[in-house]
Amino acid sequence: MAKQHQRRPNPHAKQSAPQQRKAAPVRRTEKKESIFSSGSRDFIFGRKNFIYMGIGLGLILLGLATMAGGSMPDPNKWEPERIYSFRRITLAPLLMVAGFITVILGIFKKSDAPAASPESGDASPSE
Repeated sequence: MAKQHQRRPNPHAKQSAPQQRKAAPVRRTEKKESIFSSGSRDFIFGRKNFIYMGIGLGLILLGLATMAGGSMPDPNKWEPERIYSFRRITLAPLLMVAGFITVILGIFKKSDAPAASPESGDASPSE
């Protein structure tokens, strides 16, 4: 790669008025689509979708809380009914599976967001 030398101003040359630099052109950035929008300012998911996902998340957290615990009051005595109770073995996993199914349904459910279409019957035709 060749080394480029910078030009030095010639002290014997006529000095003219200081040259004005042109402003660099401004590059316009294209608007990127967000992962949360579909080209406009609207969310991909509607209100009902978020409600379903929130209920599902609540069921998952409730299942985890139901499964928690299990310390023995006396460390020298084993009580299997504390660990292997209906609440921890059956109810908690069912709550968690129901929560996961509810979240998945909330994601895949069609949004009820009104789409602006010219065929809507509410708008009066302008002539």
